Formats: sequence, C-alpha cells, structure tokens
Amino acid sequence: MKREVVVSGIGIHPFGKWPNKSTFDLTEVAITGAMRDANVQFSEVQAAYLGAEFAGFFDARMIIQRFGWTGIPVSQMQQACASGSAAFREAYQAIELGRYDTILVVGYEKMDSGGLIPGGNPALDHEYHLHHMGLAVTPARIAMSLQHRMQTYGETPEMLAVEAAQAYEYGWHNPNAQRRMQVTVEDVLSSPVICSPLTKLMCCPNSSGSAAVIITTREKAQSHGSAPRAITIAGHAAGTPDSTELMGGPGAHIGGDYRSGFLTKRVTAQAYEAAGIGPEDVDVVQCHAPFAGGGIVCAEALGFCAVGEGGRFFLEGHARLEGKTPFNTDGGLLSRGHPLGATGIAEIYELVRQLRGEAGVLQVPNQPKVALAHNTGLGSLNTHILKR
Repeated sequence: MKREVVVSGIGIHPFGKWPNKSTFDLTEVAITGAMRDANVQFSEVQAAYLGAEFAGFFDARMIIQRFGWTGIPVSQMQQACASGSAAFREAYQAIELGRYDTILVVGYEKMDSGGLIPGGNPALDHEYHLHHMGLAVTPARIAMSLQHRMQTYGETPEMLAVEAAQAYEYGWHNPNAQRRMQVTVEDVLSSPVICSPLTKLMCCPNSSGSAAVIITTREKAQSHGSAPRAITIAGHAAGTPDSTELMGGPGAHIGGDYRSGFLTKRVTAQAYEAAGIGPEDVDVVQCHAPFAGGGIVCAEALGFCAVGEGGRFFLEGHARLEGKTPFNTDGGLLSRGHPLGATGIAEIYELVRQLRGEAGVLQVPNQPKVALAHNTGLGSLNTHILKR
C-alpha cells in the first residue's frame, strides 16, 4: 500500500560564485538547514539521494559521511540539469513503497567558471545535430527553436524580455539568488546578443550552490513535530523523449523542450493524473527555464494557455505573483542561478515556502494550496505536484 510522503524540511546555500568554498561547504549549509527545519537528527536518516552532474564518483558518500558514519546507503544521480529532481523522484518512490521512512535529498554543483558545452562526450558523437552540425552550444539550439516559434506564432523578442525582466524583479527580493539586479524590459533587449533572439540577460549564469530537503512519511513527521508545516508530495511523473517527440528538431528534447513542449506536456499530464488534479488547480509553478522563452513554452505545455499563446501569457501578466498562475517566484534560473544538480531541489525549496506561506514579499496571495515543479535535463524530465 502506498503511503503519504511529505517534505518536512528544507535548506539552501545561496547560489552564486563561491571560488573559496568547497562542495562540502556548500552542501553542509543546505543539509544542516534541512535537518534543522525538519527537526531531524542525522541518526534518523535512513538513506541519502544526491544529484550533481560534475561530481566525482565518491563525492556523494564523502558529503554524507561528514555528518556521521552510520552506514546508510548513498545514491548519486547524474542527469545534467535534472540531477536534483531525479534524486528527489527516486527518494520519494522509495518512501512511498515502504523501503525507508526518512530520506535526505541533496542537489549540488560547483560551476564557478566555464561554459555548458556537451562537446567531447563520446555519447553525443552519435547525435548528428549536436556533434556534426555544431549545435552542441546550448544557446544556439534554443535560439533556433525560439526563431521557429516566432515565425510560427508571431512571438516577439519583447515577450522573451518580459519573462526575463519578471525573473529579475523577483530575484531582486530573493537573498539566495545569484543575480540580484534591477532590470527592465529595455535592459534585457539592449544587453549583448548571444545568439539572436537571445541576449545576455535572457541566459542563465553559471552557478555554484546547494539545496537539500528531508522527505518522510506523514506519521514520521508527526513524531518529529514537523507535521503542521509538512507539504505532501501528491504526484509525480518522469520521462525521456519518444520517437515522435524527437522529430521536434534541435532544442525540442534538450535544454527545456523550447520548440514544442511535447515531452513536458506528456509527462505533466501523467503527474496531473497521479495527483488527481488538472492545470486549473495549480496555484504556483517552478519551471525549468535556463533561457527566456522556457516559461513561455511551459505555460502552454503545462496546460495554462493554448499553444501559441505562451508569449502573451507572460506579456499580459498572467505569470506574475498576482496573476492567474505565478511562475518562478524566486527569480528562476535566470536570476536565482542554475547550479545544475541543485536546481531541481531549489524548485522544491521555493514551492514548500510558498505553500507554507513563508515567502515574504514574494508570497503568492490567497494561500496557495497546489504547486508544480518542472525540471528537465539530458537525463530525464521530472514533474512533481505538491499539496498543502
């Protein structure tokens, strides 16, 4: 019999450039915060799941054993931008099915310099459009997808800039964000062009940071005294592209599904079904948007507007705090930052705060009850539904 699984504790290390801090420094802050928030001692943790893309093969074990040599199993997920949410997914399923009662989940990454170019990876040599056509530079793939959307739906660079400026507006109020900048739509449009229509301020920065959560059963949360603030994991789904989705072209299945949203739509429909809800029930969203336009495509694929209307969804303010369905209330990847393995857990961190009513000036009004986390990468796409 499946059990009710909850997030009982959350912790985070601010995202940014931390050249003088080690991976252990970053994760220690997040893990300590999550255990304190859940009122859990490390001796009560029965397993640990960690997500990071650029980690050494025994980093996860060393991170956990700094808190105690208790002999628990430690698992490391490496699925690019989806590493953290993949770790969360596996931990959730392990508790739901009764294997454990209390699990620590950690997402982390140290990326103080360098670009995200998957070239040189033998596994990608067989991807013709990535390796042989020179599309291994992520902004180039995304820009081509956005150009296609602009030609198809009449979207404009201004719509992309509105999404980006909203992210910076909210990130300005987030003490854990990397880019705390006051940015206007005009600033976004006039920043240096990376690959048209993308400008520099439409692209996420390289980041270092960590986020952690404690997930447990509702019964255990009661025994820990954390049940009143615990948030239920109501449903989830995960997937990789099928043969029809691969036909979407460059960017359709990598880097956020920017052209079509096929994969996001399919996986999220399964998550809605598992949670027994529909898009009309969702009060707040964290979506994976490392480039402006990611939120636009997700607005359509998650079911909040019709196909081709995503740009207008942002332009007309529907994704704002006071709008119909608020998006990326902590600044998202553009402002909060994008340490690959930490991103999926940072989404959970923010949504738990929103559902608890603890988000301060960034709080979604009217006591949100249902939240959606969407995180994608080369390894998988994961959607989780949380309920208060």
